[in-house]
Amino acid sequence: MAKAISNLRQNLVKAARNPAKAASVITHKVLAPVGHRDYRKFVVLTRDRTGSNRLIQALNSHPKIASDYEVFGKIYDSSEREILDRTFGRQPFYIAAKGFKIFYYHPQDRTDSPIWAMLRDTENLHVIQLRRENLLHALVSSRIAYQTGVYGIRTDGDAKFYNVDAAKVRFTPEELEADFVRNKEWEDWGKSYFSNNPFLDVTYENTVIDFARETARISNFLGLVAHSPKTDFRKQHNRSLRDTVENFDQLKTYFEGSKWGSFFDD
Repeated sequence: MAKAISNLRQNLVKAARNPAKAASVITHKVLAPVGHRDYRKFVVLTRDRTGSNRLIQALNSHPKIASDYEVFGKIYDSSEREILDRTFGRQPFYIAAKGFKIFYYHPQDRTDSPIWAMLRDTENLHVIQLRRENLLHALVSSRIAYQTGVYGIRTDGDAKFYNVDAAKVRFTPEELEADFVRNKEWEDWGKSYFSNNPFLDVTYENTVIDFARETARISNFLGLVAHSPKTDFRKQHNRSLRDTVENFDQLKTYFEGSKWGSFFDD
């Protein structure tokens, strides 16, 4: 009961902050049960700290797209089939594409989950791989988020309250190298595993350069006309790597001349 009341309170606060969004969500829930299944299914395949929340929010601002966040982060007492059927259930008549984002390491509370085979077997599933070319930036951002408990900045008040710019991080060369290798393996696996699916590669760096262009690419990939994206997510911190990583010079020297060396061109 306490959890239900807490969730209700949070939802009411969100509704008060964004009544238009609240109305849209209510409309979607009301119309979905009498809706249709003739829409394009998609997933955003990625890892944490790639700008995926911002991208999902922008996709949801498209009048013909509905997208969930991390529906397979943890399964708990549900089944993969139950969640997938619910996620790809009936949609309101105006929805032409429905999807969600999933990390390479989901679900986090199960091993050997059947969800990956289920996705690959989903007819005409469109896969959008969102990756960060400079993996060091992703790892630094992930470490800062873990240390501060801040996973998204949307207002000036958020940034001031959490003071994320005060965070500094430190890595050993060995752990960084292992993370670099693992991330590259994830990306290569995703491209290979879904090689028979319609596949679109999107980089975080390109979304920073021209967000409207990249969301237009995604809309076209999903067979839709582009729509001006709306999002209020902000970059979490703006300091250089040298000012954020305590032992930056040590790491730069260690990786100099390696295939990871360019990550340290700060």
